[in-house]
Amino acid sequence: MADALNAYLDAYAINTNTRLAHFLAQIGHESSFRAVEENGNYSPGRMRQVFGCRGGPSRYDPQRDDCMLGPDGQPMRLRPKLWTDEALYAHNPQNLLSYVYALRLGNGDEASGDGYRYRGRGLIQLTGRDNYQAFTDCHNQKNPQDQQDFVASPDLLVSQLNYAVESAFYFWDARNVNPVADTDNVADVTFAVNGGYNGLADREARLARIKAAMG
Repeated sequence: MADALNAYLDAYAINTNTRLAHFLAQIGHESSFRAVEENGNYSPGRMRQVFGCRGGPSRYDPQRDDCMLGPDGQPMRLRPKLWTDEALYAHNPQNLLSYVYALRLGNGDEASGDGYRYRGRGLIQLTGRDNYQAFTDCHNQKNPQDQQDFVASPDLLVSQLNYAVESAFYFWDARNVNPVADTDNVADVTFAVNGGYNGLADREARLARIKAAMG
């Protein structure tokens, strides 16, 4: 892991202790430094909670196993087939992810299978055809001696540790997190990475440990 990290620090301008500490804290929280891929094996209730409702999981009512009611008095279902075709999607990652990621992030329709093909992979869950293409372009520009096509071979982000690691560097760079990390504000960095403050306490604790180890 250390070799893979060191290989990309300069290319992605993570060239100060503050930037490195924040990067390690965030990636540690997101993946525990394991090259992972999105599972997609959900129970009926869980898939509806995560993917089913307009406004996200907080709009799901577990007691009713349905979305909260909208102004029209009807459940605010975003993906109604998770109710009407439950057996097709529950505990079936390929079908579920092909459906919930269809026509998003550069993916084709449900029948194309792009949602499953370009499911989250790597240390920080790169997701969607557009992001795999952008990572391909970025990698090839920064590594002219190692041309790859992650759209054609998305599993490289799991099977090859160096690409799993680099995908996290790419994600960090694409979201322009370095200037935020320079402020040394873990809450702001978390928002830049996560779009919210999920797991903030753990990210803060990881950052403190990393800074202590750096001395």
